[in-house]
Amino acid sequence: MTRAPSVTKGLYRLVARADIPRSGVVGVDTPQGHLAVGIADGEPFAVSGSCRHLFADLGNGRVTRDGCLECPWHHSRYDVTTGRMVRGPQGLLFLAVREGYRLYASHLNPLRTFPVVEYRGVLYLGDES
Repeated sequence: MTRAPSVTKGLYRLVARADIPRSGVVGVDTPQGHLAVGIADGEPFAVSGSCRHLFADLGNGRVTRDGCLECPWHHSRYDVTTGRMVRGPQGLLFLAVREGYRLYASHLNPLRTFPVVEYRGVLYLGDES
């Protein structure tokens, strides 16, 4: 049995970088709840796992070319560094309420962000202290 290196002691293992799908994000159950964990602009991230619009699992979304996390249902986009929604739900059905959702999810209820530590190709939930 191999012991974890001291750098990872007390940290919660999320996922190996190699196990993150082409979408750039995966859902992971943690002591902090279900999180969307991935790589955006080459940097690891972990955010709340539910979209603020209709609670879709963001772990089933994708990371866009501009480094945002996109919801799999209505394509809302989030800045993974701040948790703020930068684009509201898409589609004609949401045209009238799109901006309201974006403002709500940007200022009143952004995604919670979590520190991530990467060690030897594995992402760990960092210490929030």
